[in-house]
This record gives sequence, C-alpha cells and structure tokens, in this order.
Amino acid sequence: MAAPPATTATTHHRALLPPTRTHAAATHSALRLPLRAHPHAHAQRARLTAAAAPAPAASTASLESSAAGKPTVLVAEKLGAAGLALLREFANVDCSYGLSPEDLRAKISLCDALIVRSGTKVGRDVFEASGGRLRVVGRAGVGIDNVDLAAATEHGCLVVNAPTANTVAAAEHGIALLTAMARNIAQADASLKAGLFPSVHRLHSESDACFCLGMVLP
Repeated sequence: MAAPPATTATTHHRALLPPTRTHAAATHSALRLPLRAHPHAHAQRARLTAAAAPAPAASTASLESSAAGKPTVLVAEKLGAAGLALLREFANVDCSYGLSPEDLRAKISLCDALIVRSGTKVGRDVFEASGGRLRVVGRAGVGIDNVDLAAATEHGCLVVNAPTANTVAAAEHGIALLTAMARNIAQADASLKAGLFPSVHRLHSESDACFCLGMVLP
C-alpha cells in the first residue's frame, strides 16, 4: 500500500497536537523540517540524510552558492579600510582600481553596485553594459558630475553620494587659503624663485576675517 502524501501526514500530525503547539507545527511545516513527534520521523530523517549526504565538492559548491546570495559591490577607486570592512559584512566586494572603460564595462554586468570617487566616469555605456543588474552607484564624495544621471534614471539605478565626506577637508582648505593670502605666500614664492628676498608679513597681533558660506554643494 502506497504511503499517504506528505501533506496528508503533516495535516494529521498537526491535528493531534495540543493547541499550544499548533504554531510550532505550522512553523516546522513552512520550513519543511522533519516533525519530531512523528513516530517514524527519526528513521525517515536518517534515510534522507544518507541519501542526500553531499560529497566534499558539493559542500564547496554550497558555500559558493551561499556567497553568491550576497550582492556584489565593485569598488573602482580606493576607499578607507574601515569602509571596505563595513561593505564586506553584507556584500561580496571586488576592489579593482584603475579600470579602463572597457574593463569597467566588462565587469559591471556581474555587479549589483558600483562605488567610485571622481576619477571614474559612469556614463550611459556603463549602464547599458550592466544589462539591468546594476542597481546602485555610490559616489564616495560630494559631486556626482561624473555620473550620467539621466541614463541611471532610465535604467532604474539609484545614485547616492556622501554630502558630508569633505566637510573637514573644506574647512582645512579654507584656513590654508586664508593664511596664504594674509602671508602673501604665492607672491613670496615667486619673488624667492626670482632671486629676491622679500620682507615677511607677520600675522601676530593682527585681526583676520573668516567668512563661512555654508556647506559645499554638489
């Protein structure tokens, strides 16, 4: 006599459980796990384990399949170690720096996200070469003028940036310019190269102005 279908056995088993265990049985059924309370569950589990025991090669393939379940992020320009470590927690990270346009197009069809700085141009050809797989382009910085936003929109790709990434650098640059202007650094450098030795303009006991014009916009 043929064994009843798996669905029938599962339904019958659930009906015999006390109400407090109904939810647990439903969870086991949804996850397709063996039901421990079934009288033949142990023997059935042993048979399934013996029949489906993977060889070492299959185990490796399983690990590769698990890794493939993560999104793949192509980092085309150098990032800090902390940023890369954060990416590797949830994605497969491919750090390929200095790619030519041809190499970038060849790689992009295998990637779900792309991270660039200002040196990599992400044009329409890149989005077309992705075949629709590229979902996010991240600009590690403020400006996004090296990304074709119209092409990204047409291909359903999100473009993001880091608006505060250069806040400290901009402040440092402002102080450097203020000092250079007050001390006439450029003029003194030109005079020295011409064989002249101009007098030094000191900042001590002087008042200088600093104008804060807000954030640097892309």
